[in-house]
Amino acid sequence: MTGTRKPRVCPPPTGGLPPGEVFPGWWLIGRFPEGDPDGVGAWLLHHGGEAMLLELPPGLTAELVRRDLTGLGLSLKYLTASHGHEDHWDLAAWYDVRRAFREARYIRPDRASGPVKLNLGGEPVHLVRAPKHSVNDQVAIFRGVAMTGDIELGRLASVNDEVSPAVKRRSMAALRDFPAAAGYRVHTVVSAHLNDLRTGVDWPTLFTPADGEVPDGP
Repeated sequence: MTGTRKPRVCPPPTGGLPPGEVFPGWWLIGRFPEGDPDGVGAWLLHHGGEAMLLELPPGLTAELVRRDLTGLGLSLKYLTASHGHEDHWDLAAWYDVRRAFREARYIRPDRASGPVKLNLGGEPVHLVRAPKHSVNDQVAIFRGVAMTGDIELGRLASVNDEVSPAVKRRSMAALRDFPAAAGYRVHTVVSAHLNDLRTGVDWPTLFTPADGEVPDGP
């Protein structure tokens, strides 16, 4: 019998993850607002010349998005956010990018239904709707990497009471069962604020209530 390999928790470098290709197909434009150590990372997920913009934090501009798209030789196909909190989905950033990239498909987190399977240059992108931290959380999964937004891993509890315990349980179950349902392996997770990066993960354990948590309530 082989032992279970423990996931590797990789603290981001001092100052946060640097812009650029962090994982294959995951280009980090930067953390916004610029200079905020608790800022949110804005990503270009890309394959085969097509890209999805993931997260629209305050301070992100269409000019910055176009700069990196042009540098990478990409066209913007999709645009979305992990959830509707203003540090992830800033309306000024949203409208600025929308005006600049009218040909892209806009997936509003407050109107999304899931799970949704999209396509970037022949590579699937999964958006798994899973309200837990907010009422419109969605986890983006691409090339074996999941960006989990602000969802707390390994426990039912959250930092707020926006979502009922019953809905949280259903969301954790949906995420826990995703690999089996989709025939897909997730090996890496990163949080929206870039302060939690784990490789070699045992995905189901990330969405199992912690020992001692009583998963009950309405």
